[in-house]
Amino acid sequence: MRQFIAMDDYRANRQSERPAYQWATPEPLTQQSHAAPYPMDALPGIIGGAIREVVEIVKCPAALAANSALSVLATACQGVANIKPNPRLKKPSPLSLIMVTIGDPNERKSAADDFFSEEIGEWCDTKTQELEPDLRAYKAEFASWNAQKRGLEKAIESAASKGDPASLQKMQEAQEKLVWLEQNEPAKVYTPKMTTKDATPEGIAKHCMNKWPSLCNMAAEAGAVFGGHGMAKDKAMRNFSRINEMWEAGKIEVTRSNEEDSFTLTGARFSMGLAIQPDLIREFFETNGRGATGSGFFGRWLLSFPETTQGTRMEDVETLLTESETPNIEKFRKQLHEILEQQYTNGKGGKFDNLPTLQLSREALEIWVKYLNSVESALGAGCDFEGEGKIAGKNPNSAARLAGLFHLFNGGHVLDAISGETMRAACRLAGWHLYEARRFFGEIALPKDDIEAVKLDTWLIAECKATGSNAVGKTSAMQRVTPASLRKVDKLNKALDTLERANRIRQTKEGKIAVIEVNPALLEGGK
Repeated sequence: MRQFIAMDDYRANRQSERPAYQWATPEPLTQQSHAAPYPMDALPGIIGGAIREVVEIVKCPAALAANSALSVLATACQGVANIKPNPRLKKPSPLSLIMVTIGDPNERKSAADDFFSEEIGEWCDTKTQELEPDLRAYKAEFASWNAQKRGLEKAIESAASKGDPASLQKMQEAQEKLVWLEQNEPAKVYTPKMTTKDATPEGIAKHCMNKWPSLCNMAAEAGAVFGGHGMAKDKAMRNFSRINEMWEAGKIEVTRSNEEDSFTLTGARFSMGLAIQPDLIREFFETNGRGATGSGFFGRWLLSFPETTQGTRMEDVETLLTESETPNIEKFRKQLHEILEQQYTNGKGGKFDNLPTLQLSREALEIWVKYLNSVESALGAGCDFEGEGKIAGKNPNSAARLAGLFHLFNGGHVLDAISGETMRAACRLAGWHLYEARRFFGEIALPKDDIEAVKLDTWLIAECKATGSNAVGKTSAMQRVTPASLRKVDKLNKALDTLERANRIRQTKEGKIAVIEVNPALLEGGK
């Protein structure tokens, strides 16, 4: 308490003793950039019309509604076709996407998701009901098949233990029947369920193998995804790789000591449509940022960090009592239904092994190559994405995937070539997401030392506003600062040095008391 009294006495007399300290303008600790307007005109036909109607009703950020719609499109179309923008590559790419929106929990993502994903849920329920007789028949056939298999295995074991010629003859006959039985296992009936909100990468892989080979993790509160036990530091790298493989429609092999728990997954498709709060993604990045970046996990995201609409979402009674006209949403649902029927035809055997590959027209290929080259050149020294290959490298591939979704969903046949107009729209949208990713890395995904400086800065400003002062004793800060990780001399000093270089604080001494003074501009609402 004496320390605070001494500081109060000092502050009361300081102005009369010497001129006020001349503060330089505080520099921001993050880029503090603003989102560019969402390119709604890059969303063609039914897609753009439906998104506009949802934004009007829900009053959410346009990027958030668009991410919901695109996640649903990827879920449906990823089981219909692949795409190979570079004809010289051997493997085509699936049409799967990873859409991530960063924002507060009250941005109404769940409401936007409902408009776009409801048709998937209803279609899956209806299809499951239609398949119920087939499913019951399969279960009966499989039970009979399994009983025959167990009986033959026991007969072989019994005959082998006896060893006499008659028993060996019976064993051979049983082996021949068992071989035939293994080759004629009843065809499994797969009932589609295409969305989940909380599943581990291994759980997703098992779902795709045993239930339906197309899945989307759609979470309006993705803290469970990024904060779950599957993303603990000791497991995260393995799971990053597994999600990356599923995004590529690659082969997933899980080996366990118990052979029954081991499995191999092929021919599956997986997308993600997530929303997460800035603080949670920051914590995730602190723990797993290096691994996620190094594995290419972030590079597969189409990320948005939209300005909030909170505070502007006013309603009036007359509007609420008037039924909304949503012709584009209805068209969206109808088209989605047709795409889902195509997916069912392709995936009812449990895999998507022989999907057609969408082709690009000459014009579309020229536009895609131009975009690819522009992204590549932006990675050069002094350019927009210097050193940012971790977020830019996969973006041109995502542009091609978007073009495939636009093509299919707006009525294009799988055998028709993607037009230049469609590819131009897809590249524009992918480019917008690329710059949003740069904002993310500039404002949230900071190096750990910079994150600690941001946290200290926030605490100091809050403390000064609470006390009506512009100074905090360093000893007090050491004892009380949050997070507690900053209550170590070396960490606190490093963070203070960062803030001082940015003209946000200055460190002084009043007698024997070390004092941290906060730039008054920050206490007047400056950033």
